[in-house]
Amino acid sequence: MMKKLLILVTSALFVLTACSGGGAKIGTLMDETGDLGAYGPPIQNGVDLAVSLINDAGGVNGGDLTVVHADSGTSPNVATEAAGKLIEIDKVGGIVGSLSSGVTMAVAESKTIPAGMVMVSPASTSPAISVLDDNDTVFRTTVSDAAQGVVLARMAKRLGYEHCSTIYVNNPYGEGLNNVFTSTFESEGGHCEAEIPHEQEQPSYKSEIDKAITDHEPDVIIAMSYPKSAAVYLRELIESGYSGDFMFVDGTKNQEMFDELGADKFEGMFGTAPGAPDSDAKSTFASLYEGKYGELPTNPFIGEGFDGAILMALAMAKSGSNTVDGDSLRFVANAPGEKVGPGDMAKALELISDGKDIDYVGVAGDQEIDENGDVSNTIEVWTIEGGKITSTGRFESP
Repeated sequence: MMKKLLILVTSALFVLTACSGGGAKIGTLMDETGDLGAYGPPIQNGVDLAVSLINDAGGVNGGDLTVVHADSGTSPNVATEAAGKLIEIDKVGGIVGSLSSGVTMAVAESKTIPAGMVMVSPASTSPAISVLDDNDTVFRTTVSDAAQGVVLARMAKRLGYEHCSTIYVNNPYGEGLNNVFTSTFESEGGHCEAEIPHEQEQPSYKSEIDKAITDHEPDVIIAMSYPKSAAVYLRELIESGYSGDFMFVDGTKNQEMFDELGADKFEGMFGTAPGAPDSDAKSTFASLYEGKYGELPTNPFIGEGFDGAILMALAMAKSGSNTVDGDSLRFVANAPGEKVGPGDMAKALELISDGKDIDYVGVAGDQEIDENGDVSNTIEVWTIEGGKITSTGRFESP
């Protein structure tokens, strides 16, 4: 009887071990709702695509990689609670997220840094993230607004603008981008007439609009916000009779927003966002994404989300652990090493298994990670052409 019981217990343990498939698991913290709700689902798709490519190539550490998605709600409180569940209940080995810089910083300081959990943001661009005391746990696959603000300001001057007003979301993203933009614009000889912060998702921004245009005659208003909020004040500005131009940034690079407002009203106007020039990695990703989900949206950060998930998976394979660490992340991301891209996951995993160095070249750029967890990729200049967000083919660095 005892022998039969032992056999049954052993068999059960074998089945559980086989089903666990190694147990490698990552989480995402994306905006399914809130001011950035339009951005989250396509980035989640990018992460899911990355996970499927890793699993098609053999998985991580002897089993399939799994992903648990959570909604950050574009809210520090919502995201902090969701991150706690990912860490404490779901037992993920790393988190791809979040989008808003203020949300990412709040989650890092309250949850991931104390837990020693690596978080890779595909979209948080605030310069303040570079100087977080994070014990090498906060990384990003997108370039800092220390770059975007400079490129945006210099482009404004090239377009002939001399007087601007800025309207920016009152959080680390908006404040950081506004500060870099205004200081650069003024150093280039321009003048910022008004710098107006705003809270998220208000029913009206009349008081902010009055401050931006009353007693001022800006050539251009820079919209440094998220789609839901920006849609409200852009409509109110147009209805108020404002006849100047607008410029946009990554947070307002959203086709649905322009369609809602009437994209013809913004025809020929320009914006910036992190983005990489055409490459084999970018075209491979686009083909894979469209094959699985249909048309690739023009929203930013989808490729950055894919890159973040790929890097986490390869880092787990490198360390042999189901928890991501900074050293392994840099090992698979940085030169030297044999270059691999989105279509080379079987090769990448084989090289790692053989003890060889790899250098992942991503959708969003080279993804060389520095000591602060930052990357030095490029800024794309985009425009509204024929009512659609369209790349100008211009990619710049400060």
